[in-house]
Amino acid sequence: MVRRRAATALASIALATGTLLATGAAPASAAPSCTEWWDANTYGVTCSGYTSGTEVRALARCANETLATGQWKNAATGGWSYAYCAGKGGRHASDSMAPDFR
Repeated sequence: MVRRRAATALASIALATGTLLATGAAPASAAPSCTEWWDANTYGVTCSGYTSGTEVRALARCANETLATGQWKNAATGGWSYAYCAGKGGRHASDSMAPDFR
């Protein structure tokens, strides 16, 4: 009976200590993600949480069938890239827009 109580007490201490260690640990970094924005003429994208050195840019197909490209931006720390179709008939009627990574 004494051994069982001692084992239970040790298990409780280990559980409590483990819980304290788990709650005191640094949080994991956020998962990579992107946010998109668009209107009739423009498509924009910003990303964060990607590996250092990864870049992203906006791509959009315009109504006159040309491809508009935004500037390359750092996908690890964010920054908006915009693809402009103003002066090219606006964005294509289909949702032909996407982020492009390198």
